[in-house]
Amino acid sequence: MKYNYLKVGLATPPIVVGAPDKNLLEIKRIIKSANKQKVEIVVFGQNALTGYTLGSMAKYRQVLDGAVEALGELVKFSSSVASTIIIGLPLNVCNEVVDAAAVVAGGKLLKVISASDNHIGLEFVELFGENREICYDTVIKDTTFGFNFSVVFGEDFDTLIPNSQDRVDEGADVIFNLSASPALIDSFEERKQKIACLSKRLTCGYVYVSTGIGESVSQNVYSGDKIVSEAGFLIASEEGDKEEIIFAELDVDAVKRKKVIQSRHTNTYVADGTIAIKNQNAEITRKPLRLPFVPANAEFERIFDILGRGIYTRMKESGSDKVILGLSGGLDSAIVLLVAHRAFVKYGLPLDKIICVEMPANTSSSRTKNNAAKMIERLGVKGMVIPIQAAVDAHLKAIGHDSTTDIVYENAQARERTKILLDLANKMGALMLGTGDLSEVALGWSTFGGDQLAQYNPNSSLTKTLIRAMTRNYCLTTKDTELARVLNDVLATPISPELLANQDTEKTIGPYEVHDFFLYNLIGKGLAVEKTYNLACIAFFDYKPKDILEYLRIFITRFFTNQFKRTASCDGIQLHPYDLTGMVINSEFNAEQFLKEVDKLGNKD
Repeated sequence: MKYNYLKVGLATPPIVVGAPDKNLLEIKRIIKSANKQKVEIVVFGQNALTGYTLGSMAKYRQVLDGAVEALGELVKFSSSVASTIIIGLPLNVCNEVVDAAAVVAGGKLLKVISASDNHIGLEFVELFGENREICYDTVIKDTTFGFNFSVVFGEDFDTLIPNSQDRVDEGADVIFNLSASPALIDSFEERKQKIACLSKRLTCGYVYVSTGIGESVSQNVYSGDKIVSEAGFLIASEEGDKEEIIFAELDVDAVKRKKVIQSRHTNTYVADGTIAIKNQNAEITRKPLRLPFVPANAEFERIFDILGRGIYTRMKESGSDKVILGLSGGLDSAIVLLVAHRAFVKYGLPLDKIICVEMPANTSSSRTKNNAAKMIERLGVKGMVIPIQAAVDAHLKAIGHDSTTDIVYENAQARERTKILLDLANKMGALMLGTGDLSEVALGWSTFGGDQLAQYNPNSSLTKTLIRAMTRNYCLTTKDTELARVLNDVLATPISPELLANQDTEKTIGPYEVHDFFLYNLIGKGLAVEKTYNLACIAFFDYKPKDILEYLRIFITRFFTNQFKRTASCDGIQLHPYDLTGMVINSEFNAEQFLKEVDKLGNKD
């Protein structure tokens, strides 16, 4: 495990019902294969040693004794591999045959867990000539990597109060579900959805393995499904018996951090001591999402609809029949215009009630001015052009500022534009829409009292990478080829506030795609600085590590020192669980501890 990624193997070897010795041979073969892949935990399905479909034969001593003997051989075999093994078998507990799970590693039987809750507290089962404790509600702590796990059985996620819920409430971070589930129409997709929903609700890792080929087909065909979800995100799945084993790297650190961030309180009760999973130090094959804010299912139409509904509702509540925005010819204002246009068409509102104000200065490029004008023309909205240079020059002269193009010069332009928009909004009874996106909000890349202000900001949960993706999708789906051409040119234009000549934001603060990655992982998921950096180096293999480290320093510094701007920001629309909505950070919070970790990484290099 690297960076607290637990490498898990989900195994469904062929089963011979009632033949533990034959099953053991297949199980050993699978474990050897998993061990070569440096798997830390190998998980098998319910009663994998004997087969699940034993029927009445499950009560016969020959089958039960055979299962125990096979388990003993598996315990001995485990001394030759590094992987920890979780496997199901039937056991006679207090004269009742119950499905159970054995946790085996390093030549030892570490734990026996019962599927039955008919026993109060700890009971004992005779195994290998001695009494072994068996428990129903065990939570086991791993001392190597510091996470807790538990084992549940069957269609746990289909019950009103899942056993996994109790286990998580008692401190489990990862649930291993040993099951024997039939293959039905759409059952695989339903299981994936249910497991993802449950792992999200409980904030846990969830590993599900069902027995498959070889089980009796007298009534059902058993699925052999293998599914892994990480706090709501499906990270691996395989239907049926196409693969005997699949591998998944579960980020237990992310699960634990999310619990803390969500203030999910648990009793952290450990029923039966600890074990030490052997660290195989496997390389990460699970690639971090390079653009984590961009939805894989490309639900851009839904995003447009949500944002449009927000604007429409705010208009009604504020008594406005118009919206006004500054249209610069850049990406952020373009997406707000597109969202407003979609909303006005949907709700049957006159398009001339969308007022786009161009406010060029000497530093505004002809490219952005032309693109803004063409968008207004193609979308049929109302346009206004109000040059600001004379007003800015007069203001600077009034405050005794010379002609230096410094921060005063830049901010004066941004504040002049905001003043114009707010005053026009008052004059026209319009709702002023902001255009600053989440990436800029996180970095504080805005002027306080300038473009940081608005009456409502649809972009507050849209990162720069998401806006780029939405705009590309719009270009591909619109029937207006001329508008698509203009928007493609907007996409190709270097991102800039154009407060200085030839200003390029990403050359100043670094690539937005990297900063969005930091926002998602460091702030959203709460990962450690070192882990965030290491994952960024994997995701952005085409960047130099020293550059990524410098971008990380810039992100941390700007994120915390610009909190005062976020504190005074206007309402917006939350679209993503990892935006900044609801985060309470005092403006005086010092980033020293974060930057110390960055310094340590720099010293390593």
